[in-house]
Amino acid sequence: MMDNIKKDLDQCRKPLGTEGKEMVERMNKNHYEVTGWGLQMLNLQDDSTVIDLGCGGGKTVQRLTIHTPDGRVYGLDYSEDCVEWANQLNEEAVNEGKVVIIRGDVGNLPFEDEIFDVATAVETIYFWPDIERSFKEVYRSLKQGGEFLIINEAYPHEDHKEKNRAYEEIGDMVIPSGDQLHEWLRNAGFKKVVIELEEEKNWIRALATKE
Repeated sequence: MMDNIKKDLDQCRKPLGTEGKEMVERMNKNHYEVTGWGLQMLNLQDDSTVIDLGCGGGKTVQRLTIHTPDGRVYGLDYSEDCVEWANQLNEEAVNEGKVVIIRGDVGNLPFEDEIFDVATAVETIYFWPDIERSFKEVYRSLKQGGEFLIINEAYPHEDHKEKNRAYEEIGDMVIPSGDQLHEWLRNAGFKKVVIELEEEKNWIRALATKE
Protein backbone atom coordinates (compact mmCIF):
# COMPACT_ATOMS: atom_id res chain seq x y z
CA MET A 1 0.00 0.00 0.00
CA MET A 2 2.72 2.48 1.03
CA ASP A 3 4.77 1.56 -2.03
CA ASN A 4 1.79 2.40 -4.26
CA ILE A 5 1.31 5.76 -2.55
CA LYS A 6 4.99 6.60 -2.97
CA LYS A 7 4.84 5.58 -6.63
CA ASP A 8 1.84 7.86 -7.19
CA LEU A 9 3.49 10.78 -5.39
CA ASP A 10 6.68 10.34 -7.42
CA GLN A 11 4.57 10.62 -10.57
CA CYS A 12 2.85 13.72 -9.16
CA ARG A 13 6.27 15.23 -8.55
CA LYS A 14 7.55 14.54 -12.06
CA PRO A 15 5.14 12.70 -14.37
CA LEU A 16 6.94 10.51 -16.89
CA GLY A 17 6.00 7.86 -19.42
CA THR A 18 2.73 5.96 -19.65
CA GLU A 19 2.12 5.97 -15.89
CA GLY A 20 2.87 9.68 -15.78
CA LYS A 21 0.40 10.32 -18.57
CA GLU A 22 -2.28 8.45 -16.63
CA MET A 23 -1.46 10.45 -13.50
CA VAL A 24 -1.65 13.76 -15.39
CA GLU A 25 -5.07 12.85 -16.77
CA ARG A 26 -6.24 12.01 -13.25
CA MET A 27 -4.87 15.29 -11.90
CA ASN A 28 -6.53 17.27 -14.69
CA LYS A 29 -9.84 15.78 -13.60
CA ASN A 30 -9.38 15.61 -9.82
CA HIS A 31 -7.95 19.12 -9.43
CA TYR A 32 -10.62 20.80 -11.55
CA GLU A 33 -12.88 21.81 -8.66
CA VAL A 34 -10.19 23.07 -6.30
CA THR A 35 -8.58 24.98 -9.18
CA GLY A 36 -11.86 26.72 -9.97
CA TRP A 37 -12.26 27.64 -6.31
CA GLY A 38 -8.79 29.14 -6.25
CA LEU A 39 -9.02 31.02 -9.55
CA GLN A 40 -11.95 33.04 -8.18
CA MET A 41 -9.41 35.16 -6.27
CA LEU A 42 -7.66 36.44 -9.39
CA ASN A 43 -8.20 39.78 -11.09
CA LEU A 44 -7.65 38.53 -14.64
CA GLN A 45 -7.94 40.94 -17.56
CA ASP A 46 -8.57 40.09 -21.21
CA ASP A 47 -4.98 41.01 -22.08
CA SER A 48 -3.19 39.60 -19.01
CA THR A 49 0.14 37.83 -19.40
CA VAL A 50 0.02 34.77 -17.17
CA ILE A 51 2.29 31.89 -16.20
CA ASP A 52 1.20 28.59 -14.66
CA LEU A 53 4.12 27.14 -12.71
CA GLY A 54 4.28 23.37 -12.59
CA CYS A 55 1.69 23.25 -15.34
CA GLY A 56 1.51 19.44 -15.55
CA GLY A 57 -0.84 18.36 -18.30
CA GLY A 58 -1.83 21.92 -19.16
CA LYS A 59 -5.44 21.98 -17.98
CA THR A 60 -5.02 25.11 -15.86
CA VAL A 61 -3.25 26.78 -18.79
CA GLN A 62 -6.28 25.96 -20.92
CA ARG A 63 -8.65 27.49 -18.34
CA LEU A 64 -6.53 30.62 -17.98
CA THR A 65 -6.50 31.09 -21.75
CA ILE A 66 -10.30 31.30 -21.77
CA HIS A 67 -10.14 34.18 -19.28
CA THR A 68 -7.40 36.06 -21.18
CA PRO A 69 -8.55 36.05 -24.84
CA ASP A 70 -6.26 38.94 -25.81
CA GLY A 71 -3.34 37.95 -23.59
CA ARG A 72 -0.80 35.16 -23.47
CA VAL A 73 -0.49 32.22 -21.09
CA TYR A 74 2.78 30.46 -20.37
CA GLY A 75 3.11 27.03 -18.83
CA LEU A 76 6.31 25.86 -17.17
CA ASP A 77 7.18 22.37 -15.98
CA TYR A 78 10.42 20.51 -15.40
CA SER A 79 9.05 17.26 -16.81
CA GLU A 80 9.75 17.01 -20.54
CA ASP A 81 6.75 14.70 -20.89
CA CYS A 82 4.44 17.24 -19.21
CA VAL A 83 5.63 19.92 -21.60
CA GLU A 84 4.72 17.64 -24.50
CA TRP A 85 1.30 16.75 -23.08
CA ALA A 86 0.47 20.36 -22.20
CA ASN A 87 1.39 21.41 -25.73
CA GLN A 88 -0.88 18.72 -27.13
CA LEU A 89 -3.82 19.75 -24.93
CA ASN A 90 -3.40 23.41 -25.92
CA GLU A 91 -2.34 22.78 -29.52
CA GLU A 92 -4.69 25.26 -31.15
CA ALA A 93 -3.79 28.09 -28.75
CA VAL A 94 -0.07 27.25 -29.09
CA ASN A 95 -0.35 27.48 -32.88
CA GLU A 96 -2.09 30.85 -32.53
CA GLY A 97 0.69 32.15 -30.28
CA LYS A 98 -1.64 32.55 -27.30
CA VAL A 99 0.01 29.77 -25.26
CA VAL A 100 3.69 28.96 -24.76
CA ILE A 101 4.71 25.82 -22.87
CA ILE A 102 8.36 25.41 -21.86
CA ARG A 103 10.54 23.21 -19.69
CA GLY A 104 12.11 25.07 -16.79
CA ASP A 105 12.95 25.36 -13.11
CA VAL A 106 10.80 27.44 -10.74
CA GLY A 107 13.92 28.23 -8.73
CA ASN A 108 15.57 29.85 -11.76
CA LEU A 109 12.85 31.17 -14.03
CA PRO A 110 14.05 31.76 -17.60
CA PHE A 111 12.33 35.13 -17.90
CA GLU A 112 13.23 38.79 -17.53
CA ASP A 113 12.05 40.91 -14.61
CA GLU A 114 8.47 42.16 -14.38
CA ILE A 115 6.83 40.55 -17.40
CA PHE A 116 3.85 38.70 -15.90
CA ASP A 117 0.57 40.07 -14.60
CA VAL A 118 -0.34 36.81 -12.90
CA ALA A 119 1.43 33.64 -11.78
CA THR A 120 -0.36 30.51 -10.59
CA ALA A 121 0.82 27.37 -8.81
CA VAL A 122 -1.79 24.64 -8.52
CA GLU A 123 -1.04 21.58 -6.39
CA THR A 124 2.68 21.87 -7.03
CA ILE A 125 4.65 23.80 -4.40
CA TYR A 126 4.71 20.69 -2.18
CA PHE A 127 7.46 19.38 -4.44
CA TRP A 128 9.55 22.51 -5.01
CA PRO A 129 13.06 21.88 -3.64
CA ASP A 130 13.59 25.48 -2.49
CA ILE A 131 10.24 27.16 -1.97
CA GLU A 132 11.57 30.47 -0.67
CA ARG A 133 13.99 30.89 -3.58
CA SER A 134 11.19 30.02 -6.01
CA PHE A 135 8.85 32.57 -4.43
CA LYS A 136 11.53 35.23 -4.87
CA GLU A 137 11.82 34.26 -8.53
CA VAL A 138 8.06 34.62 -8.94
CA TYR A 139 8.19 38.03 -7.27
CA ARG A 140 10.98 39.12 -9.62
CA SER A 141 9.08 38.05 -12.72
CA LEU A 142 5.83 39.81 -11.77
CA LYS A 143 4.94 43.35 -12.77
CA GLN A 144 4.07 45.90 -10.11
CA GLY A 145 0.52 45.04 -9.06
CA GLY A 146 1.00 41.47 -10.27
CA GLU A 147 -0.65 38.57 -8.47
CA PHE A 148 0.71 35.19 -7.39
CA LEU A 149 -1.94 32.58 -6.64
CA ILE A 150 -1.19 29.33 -4.80
CA ILE A 151 -3.82 26.61 -4.69
CA ASN A 152 -3.26 23.54 -2.50
CA GLU A 153 -5.56 20.64 -1.76
CA ALA A 154 -3.98 20.13 1.67
CA TYR A 155 -2.72 22.12 4.65
CA PRO A 156 -2.02 21.08 8.27
CA HIS A 157 -5.33 20.48 10.03
CA GLU A 158 -6.23 18.27 12.96
CA ASP A 159 -8.94 16.43 11.02
CA HIS A 160 -6.51 15.51 8.22
CA LYS A 161 -3.21 15.19 10.08
CA GLU A 162 -2.71 11.44 9.60
CA LYS A 163 -3.22 11.62 5.84
CA ASN A 164 -1.05 14.70 5.45
CA ARG A 165 1.73 13.33 7.65
CA ALA A 166 1.81 10.13 5.58
CA TYR A 167 2.07 12.11 2.35
CA GLU A 168 4.91 14.25 3.71
CA GLU A 169 6.89 11.27 4.98
CA ILE A 170 6.32 8.91 2.05
CA GLY A 171 6.43 11.48 -0.72
CA ASP A 172 9.22 13.69 0.64
CA MET A 173 6.94 16.69 0.23
CA VAL A 174 6.12 19.80 2.25
CA ILE A 175 2.52 20.67 3.12
CA PRO A 176 2.70 24.26 4.41
CA SER A 177 0.27 25.98 6.73
CA GLY A 178 -1.28 29.33 6.00
CA ASP A 179 1.16 30.96 8.43
CA GLN A 180 4.12 29.33 6.67
CA LEU A 181 2.91 30.50 3.27
CA HIS A 182 2.38 34.01 4.62
CA GLU A 183 5.93 34.12 6.03
CA TRP A 184 7.57 32.78 2.88
CA LEU A 185 5.64 35.15 0.64
CA ARG A 186 6.44 38.17 2.82
CA ASN A 187 10.11 37.17 2.86
CA ALA A 188 10.02 37.02 -0.93
CA GLY A 189 8.90 40.65 -1.05
CA PHE A 190 5.11 40.45 -1.21
CA LYS A 191 3.55 43.03 1.09
CA LYS A 192 -0.10 42.01 0.61
CA VAL A 193 -0.97 38.36 1.24
CA VAL A 194 -4.48 36.95 1.59
CA ILE A 195 -4.97 33.37 2.82
CA GLU A 196 -8.32 31.59 2.64
CA LEU A 197 -9.29 28.09 3.78
CA GLU A 198 -11.99 25.56 2.97
CA GLU A 199 -11.67 23.60 6.20
CA GLU A 200 -14.06 20.75 5.46
CA LYS A 201 -12.20 19.88 2.26
CA ASN A 202 -8.74 20.80 3.62
CA TRP A 203 -8.19 23.28 0.77
CA ILE A 204 -6.10 26.45 0.96
CA ARG A 205 -5.62 29.34 -1.44
CA ALA A 206 -3.16 32.19 -1.08
CA LEU A 207 -3.07 35.37 -3.14
CA ALA A 208 0.05 37.53 -2.91
CA THR A 209 0.25 40.92 -4.64
CA LYS A 210 3.42 42.75 -5.65
CA GLU A 211 2.99 46.36 -4.58
